[in-house]
Amino acid sequence: MERKRSSQSSTTTSDHAPLLASDGDNTVNIGIGLDTQDPEVKVGPSTSPDAGETSFSFRRLSREKKWTLVTMAFANFVACTCFSLLAPFFPAEAAKKGASQTVIGLIFSCFELWIFVSAPIYGNFLTRIGSRFMFISGLFVCGGCAILFGVLDKCPSGVTFMVMCFLVRTVEALGASAFITASFAIIANEFPAQVSTVFGALETFSGLGLMVGPPIGGALFELGGFGLPFWVMGGILMTCACLTALLMPSRPDSHRPNRGSMFLMLTSPLVLVTTVTIVSGSYSLGFLDPTLAGHLSQFNLRTVYVGLVFIIPATLYALTAPLWGYLSDSKGVSYPFIIIGNTVSVAAFLLIGPSPLLPFLKHELWLVILSLAIMGLSVGSALVCTLKCLFNGAKMVGFEDNLDTYGMVSGFFNSAFSFGTFIGPTVGSAIQDYKGFDWAATVTAAVFAVAAISFASYVILAKSCKACHPAQPAGTSAAKDDASQGLLRQASQVTYNSISSTPVISNSSSIAHDNT
Repeated sequence: MERKRSSQSSTTTSDHAPLLASDGDNTVNIGIGLDTQDPEVKVGPSTSPDAGETSFSFRRLSREKKWTLVTMAFANFVACTCFSLLAPFFPAEAAKKGASQTVIGLIFSCFELWIFVSAPIYGNFLTRIGSRFMFISGLFVCGGCAILFGVLDKCPSGVTFMVMCFLVRTVEALGASAFITASFAIIANEFPAQVSTVFGALETFSGLGLMVGPPIGGALFELGGFGLPFWVMGGILMTCACLTALLMPSRPDSHRPNRGSMFLMLTSPLVLVTTVTIVSGSYSLGFLDPTLAGHLSQFNLRTVYVGLVFIIPATLYALTAPLWGYLSDSKGVSYPFIIIGNTVSVAAFLLIGPSPLLPFLKHELWLVILSLAIMGLSVGSALVCTLKCLFNGAKMVGFEDNLDTYGMVSGFFNSAFSFGTFIGPTVGSAIQDYKGFDWAATVTAAVFAVAAISFASYVILAKSCKACHPAQPAGTSAAKDDASQGLLRQASQVTYNSISSTPVISNSSSIAHDNT
């Protein structure tokens, strides 16, 4: 299925035409565009040389795109390694400086909090700042902050140490938010027909970085003390930024007047239900970090084996992410992947406890390992497809195919993901303290159930909408009346009255689907 921009809103002939077009100069009615299938649409300019292909082949890429992909993959790997290397040793070192367990947890979680706050801002100003500059400068900031973090053990104990930790982590988070937001926008702009495939490939390198970060950090700490892990990885990250500046092709970022906003994007039902999936997936990943080790303590495992158990879901997620992305782009199965992934995740988190709702199951190590393996596969299949769904949902409410849209959607994705990883450890730990790990995992399963039900409801409603309102010849009054009546019956219809200002979306921004 291919999405095309219609030259005139009155000449749309597709079954998937917007339910209502503009009927005046001062009123713009936006059809939410509930779709019945996974829309195989291009999320990039039609001028892209790869725009007509949905299958991904590294060999067929141009030299510039190869360098872009290689530099972004390497940068994601090094950056994620740098972000995760402090986990094995920092809590104990911070405790020596007088930080409580609560403060230590806040030092970790403030990183995600600031990404949640700043990512939409970066996305909104992406073309004004420049995607390439934002990507490279974000890497520089992260590398510099990592090096600075390595000297914080020289700070006086107490409030001074804690304040400096918060400051450095905050600035590092702002740099991370910048380069991650820019990277997703560059993906959509450079690989318009293979967004999920390339996103899945980059997730593999990010996952590998998060996996090797803790052991590298622990080894360097044993070798040279508190500062060495940060100095080494910070230096590598800044070197990576320099190489990226040399190797990543420079492309002009043409800026157009912003014709939409984050609030307009949220009027799309597809964006809303996709956001629930993003938050639920990142919530589950954050939930396991502070809680799983305590749950495994009942099995009297050595520390090295506990670490291996932690690696299981991350490894499967990283290795299978490109596969989910490829299938999503080539087969058009994003919707089924999201629904099935959320549903299977419900089962995984009911088993990992196991849940008190399943009293016939006993606490077994093999059951925990099996649950983590299933979770790594299911969460990956759901999350990898979400970025493309956000782009499609934004276009359904009139956003254009340009870098401004990609930046806004990328910032929204990062913000939603970071929100989940921020509340996951916080809420999960609180529930564990109050009711135990079993109930905390059950609540996580309930979060996935909400995501699965909401997305399935969207698909069912879309099919019902199509069945009740078949397409009629465009341009006829009957078609307009039928579309108007159908849309009035939809709670998702949004009408904007523009009396003294230019409408947010014009007639020429109507989008139609053609079955191929």
